[in-house]
Amino acid sequence: TTEIYTLSLHDALPIFFTCPTAETLPMSRPNLISCAALLLLVACGGEETTPTEERAPRITENASATRVEVAVVQLSSAGLRARWPGEVVGSQDALLAAAMGGFVERVQVEEGEQVTEGQVLVRVDTASAGARVGQARVEVEAATRELERAERLGGAISGQQVDTARSRVAAARAGLRTATVASSRSVIRAPFAGTVAQVSVERGEVAAPGAPLVRLVRLAPVHVSMSVPDRDVGVLRPGMSVKVRADATSRPVDGRILRISPAADLRTRAFEVRIVLPNEDRALLPGMIADVEVQGEAVEEAVVIPQYTLVTALTENGVFVVEGDVARWRPVIVERVLRDQVVIASGVSVGDRLIVTGHRELADGDQILTVREGTCCTEGRVLFGEDAVATAEPEENEPSEEAAP
Repeated sequence: TTEIYTLSLHDALPIFFTCPTAETLPMSRPNLISCAALLLLVACGGEETTPTEERAPRITENASATRVEVAVVQLSSAGLRARWPGEVVGSQDALLAAAMGGFVERVQVEEGEQVTEGQVLVRVDTASAGARVGQARVEVEAATRELERAERLGGAISGQQVDTARSRVAAARAGLRTATVASSRSVIRAPFAGTVAQVSVERGEVAAPGAPLVRLVRLAPVHVSMSVPDRDVGVLRPGMSVKVRADATSRPVDGRILRISPAADLRTRAFEVRIVLPNEDRALLPGMIADVEVQGEAVEEAVVIPQYTLVTALTENGVFVVEGDVARWRPVIVERVLRDQVVIASGVSVGDRLIVTGHRELADGDQILTVREGTCCTEGRVLFGEDAVATAEPEENEPSEEAAP
């Protein structure tokens, strides 16, 4: 004897199962487990399943659009503000030597000593040089007396003999001048007022011709030498104000650009720029490392965009702006370039939605999908606020609650 139960499942198809009763069949453990499993299967299958076509993922309408970031153009200011490392050097730095070399008779200065222009630093073989000057004078006097006798004789001697006497006088005088110059160069004098940085010789030594004996530097004013790459050197001008920082000074020192090299170094491809500083306290010394900050001329209330947003075509420069849901090519005229900022003369207006990311892969008329929007620009940078972050897809393409699994 069995009892029959009918339950509705999914689309109301009847499912029949039987369980033995206590009167007809003993309730053994295996039979009890079988009945419990059947009841659990019926209880869990009561919800309707979603058809396969309803569970399929929805296809985004903008799947073929290029994802871009956009910035709304606003009026802003632009200026050059850059920092480069530099090295402190003397405004004048000279290695002094004896042109003819010789015996070092006296060294009259020490390292660190401040000297005036024209002061004697070292004497090299001045005795020999003085003797050569004396010898040259004797020759001049002898040649002069011989010429005077020839002229007194008049027609007694030939004109050729008179000419020979005159030539001898001229040669003797030239020899005297040569000896005098050599004698003056045997005494090493300071060519400018400065500080003795190095003395490389001692009294009694024999100096080689042209060997450096004394290094003299001028520390007030002092210079800072720095190397500037070609992309930045174009905005620098002699006379521009700079601020120089060094570990030896407690505060920045104001200076100015003295000169800019007209040609790049062939090894580094950088341009040398010289900065001049007062340095009255002698705090900055040659060889120190300095940090130079340059602030260029500011452009106020202009359309300024980052340089990386500018696209260079074959015949023109331009940018991409948003019109509706497509990208449009907009030719522009560049007024000036300030390092990584570009001042636009025409082509971009306030309120235009400038494409700042993804623009390298675009062509005029391409479909776009804006994933983030900000403002342009502050110091050449695009700013994105929390409220400007957009979703990856428009709201009408978001899945509805009914379609969500």
